[in-house]
Amino acid sequence: MDIEAIRAGRLKHLAGANLEDEDLSQCNLSRVNLAGAMLNGAMLNGANLNGANLDGSSLLGCQLRQADLRANFLGATLMQADLRESDLRGANLRGANLMQSRLAHTTLAGAFLSGANLMGVNLQRVDLRGADLRGANLNGANLAGANLAQADLQGAILSEANLEEADLRGANLAGANLTGANLLCAELEGAIVTGANCVGACLKGTLLE
Repeated sequence: MDIEAIRAGRLKHLAGANLEDEDLSQCNLSRVNLAGAMLNGAMLNGANLNGANLDGSSLLGCQLRQADLRANFLGATLMQADLRESDLRGANLRGANLMQSRLAHTTLAGAFLSGANLMGVNLQRVDLRGADLRGANLNGANLAGANLAQADLQGAILSEANLEEADLRGANLAGANLTGANLLCAELEGAIVTGANCVGACLKGTLLE
């Protein structure tokens, strides 16, 4: 694989490429086809992946800090990836595995996360406004202070999740599993909670119309 050509932006078709442990920091990979690529352990800090296709790719332990990740990650593996301070607005992460990933200070507004695995992930104060989280697994996730206004959480698994002081105004929680969740002082004005399971949930100080 010609790494220098990739760094120079001359290669746009890298589907299935093996780029494990390669240093591609600050590279312009905008609109590059990386579907099914192996990027485990790769360095992509500060890289531009806007519009890139990473469907089904493997990014286990990948370093993606401060990167432009407004890309397609359909069914991608992002376990243990470092995504801190990255831009994921409108990113397609449907069915992606994000377990043990680091998402502090990321922007996920309008992202598509339906069916994604975010079990136990720290999403404290993360911007998830208008995100599609239908059927997502957020069991035990830390969403304290997160902005989930207008987010679609229909059928999402939020059991044992920490939603303390989260902004859920106008969110759709129909059919969501909130058993044992902490909703202390969460904002739920205008939220849809039809059919949600709140058994054992803490609702003290919750603002709910």
